[in-house]
Amino acid sequence: MNRSLTYLLALGAFLTGTAEFIASGILEIIAADFGVSISAAGQLLTFYSLSYAFGALVLVLATAKYNRKNMLLLSLALFFVSNLIAFSSVNYWMLLTARIIMAMSGGLYIVIATHYASSLAAPQKRGNAMAIILTGFTLSLVVGVPIGTFASAYVDWRYTYLFLAFVTFITLIFLMRLIPSREGNPGMPLKQQLRILSDKRLLTGLTVTILWILGYTLLFAYIAPFLSKTAHFSIEQISSALFILGLFALIGSRVGGFAVDRWGPVKTISISLMVHMLALISMFFVVNRPNLLLLTIMIWGAATWATTPANQYYLTSLKPRSSEIVLSFHTALMNIGMTLGAAFGGSVIASFPITYLTLIASLFVFLAFITATISFRLHHQERSRSRSRQDR
Repeated sequence: MNRSLTYLLALGAFLTGTAEFIASGILEIIAADFGVSISAAGQLLTFYSLSYAFGALVLVLATAKYNRKNMLLLSLALFFVSNLIAFSSVNYWMLLTARIIMAMSGGLYIVIATHYASSLAAPQKRGNAMAIILTGFTLSLVVGVPIGTFASAYVDWRYTYLFLAFVTFITLIFLMRLIPSREGNPGMPLKQQLRILSDKRLLTGLTVTILWILGYTLLFAYIAPFLSKTAHFSIEQISSALFILGLFALIGSRVGGFAVDRWGPVKTISISLMVHMLALISMFFVVNRPNLLLLTIMIWGAATWATTPANQYYLTSLKPRSSEIVLSFHTALMNIGMTLGAAFGGSVIASFPITYLTLIASLFVFLAFITATISFRLHHQERSRSRSRQDR
């Protein structure tokens, strides 16, 4: 595996992750600045996720025939411009427009970058290569989001986007010079693309993606008000909690990558989803005990992000010849799940105490676990039938 190029691609993933999640830590500040409600500010996450899904699916499929290096660089260039627009935003709608552009370009980038990393790795290291890209994404939770949240307590939050634009420009220059060129793939008709979803193993596996991330985002999108209203955390304490969450998300993504290469995706996905669900349930009972709450957040972050590389590996292994298309569906549906989670979470906190987010989120993760079990069973049956045909 060409680690230097893989880590450079992961840096781009870090930037898209920071741009996506930074709003979670400063929702209350943005809401106050633009004179909108927290629920309305939360829609900055909703529209980002929806636009990210559009970029990850529609734009990836629409540009499949074009040179992948050119598309990778174009996506980062658009991401750079959108961050400058966000930095210059003078009202809610201007910021929303900027986030839609950065989301679409980020969605296109993350799919191409993940496929690039996988193709640069040896077959037995592809799970780890995907995990490195995910590590860059989750590193934004460790570094980008907490620092951005903390800095927003002292300087204008818009400077976070200026910093993102600067680092994006540097990353773009290095990728332009170092990343190898790859030709696009012949265009695949939409009917043939959708035919992939006729595989029930893949369909149920993608459903796991939606349910799992929906459960996570339902709480994470409102983690700042959750911590301030239930545990009475200050902005500095929220920043520290987000750092801890991001650190263990980073650990979880690395553990997930190693685990899937060592023990396979089935065991990794099953265990991580179960721990994720139990952590959410536990959080409901420890909101008034800060130390236990932080411990639960650690477990929650690690379990959540251990699922992602394992699920990516499992889905692409089902259709190895269509791996970029499968990754497109996975990334798009992951962000649709985020969209639903942010939107549903806003409805929940508008009608119920904010602590109920944890219990409702755990139900979706439990549904993900059940759906994953069904997908694994279907896969086992398919492999058994295939062996039987070979024996004949």
